[in-house]
Amino acid sequence: MHKTAVPVTLSILSAAMAVTAAFSACPAKAYAAVGTDSSSTAESSDMEDTANTAGTGSSASDAADTGTAADSAGSPADSSDTADSAATALLHPTRMIMNGITINGIDVGGMTEEEAASKLRSAFADYGNATITLEGQDSSETVSVPASRFGVGWTDVSAVDEAGACGHGTNIIARYKSEKDIQQNGMNFTANMTADEGDILDVLENDCSSFEQEAVDASLTRENGSFTVSPGQSGVVIDHDSSASKIKSVLEDGWTGGNEIIALDMEVSEPNGTAEELEQVKDLLGTFTTSYSSSGEARCQNIANACGMINGTVVYPGQQFSVLQTITPFTEENGYALAGSYFGQQVVESFGGGICQVSTTLYNAVIRAELQVDERHNHSLIVSYVDPSDDAAIAESSGLDFRFTNNLEIPIYIEGSISGKSITFNIYGHETRDPGRTLAFESETIETTDPEGEAVYTDNTQQVGYISYTAAHQGVKARLWKVVYQDGVEQSREVFNNSTYNAAPKSCTVGTLGTVTANLQAAIDSQSIEGCEAAIATLAQDQAAEAAGLTPQQQAAQAQIDEIQQIATQAANDAYAQAIANGADEATALAAAQTASEQAAAAAQAQIAASAGTAGDAAGTADGTEASDAAQ
Repeated sequence: MHKTAVPVTLSILSAAMAVTAAFSACPAKAYAAVGTDSSSTAESSDMEDTANTAGTGSSASDAADTGTAADSAGSPADSSDTADSAATALLHPTRMIMNGITINGIDVGGMTEEEAASKLRSAFADYGNATITLEGQDSSETVSVPASRFGVGWTDVSAVDEAGACGHGTNIIARYKSEKDIQQNGMNFTANMTADEGDILDVLENDCSSFEQEAVDASLTRENGSFTVSPGQSGVVIDHDSSASKIKSVLEDGWTGGNEIIALDMEVSEPNGTAEELEQVKDLLGTFTTSYSSSGEARCQNIANACGMINGTVVYPGQQFSVLQTITPFTEENGYALAGSYFGQQVVESFGGGICQVSTTLYNAVIRAELQVDERHNHSLIVSYVDPSDDAAIAESSGLDFRFTNNLEIPIYIEGSISGKSITFNIYGHETRDPGRTLAFESETIETTDPEGEAVYTDNTQQVGYISYTAAHQGVKARLWKVVYQDGVEQSREVFNNSTYNAAPKSCTVGTLGTVTANLQAAIDSQSIEGCEAAIATLAQDQAAEAAGLTPQQQAAQAQIDEIQQIATQAANDAYAQAIANGADEATALAAAQTASEQAAAAAQAQIAASAGTAGDAAGTADGTEASDAAQ
């Protein structure tokens, strides 16, 4: 009797330990989802120590069911490690999942892990159709988008591995007990989705901008010599990082594909400046004026247009101002016209031509206010409206800009104005410099280089017969000195900038749209301005004679007229180029060209008349005025 009692007792104890092992094989996080009563939970807890110290007791049939020794050792610690690794590949794709087990409420019982994963992928694909509603500062401000916009997806298959581990690694009796308990009470695992932070931020940027109200900075206006202060207004903006993190957390932490309402994190945006600060802006810190008296209508339009865009700007302490960002794009729609501008060693027609005189004038006002210059470039060729090293070139195509920062403690106000054909910029702020301290900026030319030869450029947008000229430019190396005086006595002298301007020969640009004659092509190839002029003149004569149906005698007479006009044109161009090279403004250069044209025409007429007898009568029809008009 005694001998038979011992095996029975040991068998009961082994079975009890095996049942506990069955539950120990299921991941800890799944227990809360099992609908066990308190006695079942207590029983499991009471037996835990014994089960953890006992062997697995796996039978041959269990080994066949689990497939590998690793499966038989499916402990809670193993499941935890699997979950932490955010697995993307199943560990045991052919392992069977017990009946009664669900993942995110989806029945996967009786399936292999691979089959369960496939079913979940299909079900999770519909999660992208869920509606996610985002709320702004007010709950009435909403934007609804499909969850797919946030890049939701499922890649972590660890929940499937955890579900598959339940009941494995036990003997038949324990497995049977585990299966019955799960069938009666059920067990659910949670598979978390993933969301793409970049996609979330895109939605916030592109769909939720209406939630935001930008702060309105306090501002200044100046009329009739006095300032008026307008107070600022607070705004509200989305905290993009915090809101993105909030959305990501909702979608990745137990979300089961339902519609969601998420209130975004908003924050108040305070305006720049206060009325008290702006009321201190009343002192003139720097001013500068340049003239463009010889400019044509288009260049005048460009200067006035850009000046108006800059006028009235308030730059707060620490803020940077960019001329290029403020006045671009250089388009007809933005108020600009075609006018001459530098392009390498050429003067070409472009929208916004002449705009550098605006940036140059502002530059000189800024440096006299002693603001911090962040970016400044000199022109490729010397300009006539300021001394060397006093200029500040800008170019939209290459990104050249004039930028400065308000390094003062009080805001500054930029006033730009046009008077006649002069542009002025005034910088207003709060003066803190000593009244006896004054500044001077002195240009010094270090080296000059004379241009050599001449150049011919082509333009395939202009018809054959078109020709325009660019005067020669002397090369210059220069520097700008900043000199500080106190009560009229020089205190310091320092180099403020250095500039190098290229030398450029006299050049012409000829049109090549159409049929280029052999003579014109030869002149282009040889870089001969005179050859281009002669070829174009011959072409014009031939075209005119053909159109008019002139007799040979009439053609000869017309040729003499054309010759006089050509001579007058050449004299006018040479005189204009020489005047510009000598530093004359455009009006003076044009006057010199007019005089030279008239004198050359008269001399040519007299020479032809003297040498050709009666031919002089035909040439006499081209008086000096007609020739000079053609030259212009």
